[in-house]
Amino acid sequence: MGNKEKTTKILIGLIAVLIVGIGFLTWMVVDLKNQNKHIGQQHELVSNEKELVKLELTNLLEDYESLSTNNDSLNYQLEKEKEHIKELISEVERIKNINASQINKYKKELETLRQIMKHYVYQIDSLNILNQNLMAENINIKKDKQELEYMFDEVVEQNAEYEVVVEKASMIKSTNINIEFLNKRGKETSRTKKISKLKINFTMLENSLASQGNKIVYLRIINPEGLVISSGQTMEVNEQALAYSASRQILYEGSNLDIAIYFDDEDVLAQGTYKAELYVDGYLMGEKSFLIGK
Repeated sequence: MGNKEKTTKILIGLIAVLIVGIGFLTWMVVDLKNQNKHIGQQHELVSNEKELVKLELTNLLEDYESLSTNNDSLNYQLEKEKEHIKELISEVERIKNINASQINKYKKELETLRQIMKHYVYQIDSLNILNQNLMAENINIKKDKQELEYMFDEVVEQNAEYEVVVEKASMIKSTNINIEFLNKRGKETSRTKKISKLKINFTMLENSLASQGNKIVYLRIINPEGLVISSGQTMEVNEQALAYSASRQILYEGSNLDIAIYFDDEDVLAQGTYKAELYVDGYLMGEKSFLIGK
């Protein structure tokens, strides 16, 4: 009985040890499963964080793409930031087993890039406001310029009208135009065949606006056929050369001036209606028609 009891006690001890070992192994297995589960959860969490970081970087890139400005320097800086974001996205995609430290690094990069973008947005808004103000000022300047041009055109037109008025007012007029028929001896005659000379008498009227000094008065005799009886010389009227019949130099001092111009014609003047035109300073001063009868 003694050996049997001893054996029994040994078996009981072994069983107890076995039970304890099994319990310990069971705890170890459960703990390992819990650790694996935790690690899996951590890995899944980190993977989700990676995708979230990638998504946020992509969204941030789109935000940068939406920024627009006409400032070349600012556009250059924006392009650099966009290239930097694209590089970060590529880095995140290349990392297979990303860890929490790397996630935190990219989150800090994201925050920095967001702050930089806020600064760019402020700059762009400021530039847009400045451009709007400049455009408004430019519109006002153009409007003022148009008004000034309109006023200038009006002044020019008024001056032109004034010059025309002054020019007309400064023209010397003639009056009391009278034609005498003279024979070879300088005596007045009424016989057509005896007429060898015409004497045109007239008065240049007073005009304080007219230029004074030595002037040449031109006479044009136009025959019944409408042709000028020419002396072979010309005068300038309205930038055109016109033939004239006779001329005389006079001194005009702004007061009434009685003048006579003689026209000699070797040919016998035909019967009909003639016209005498008087010119001075390039314009018609006066005219009168006269008849040479039988």
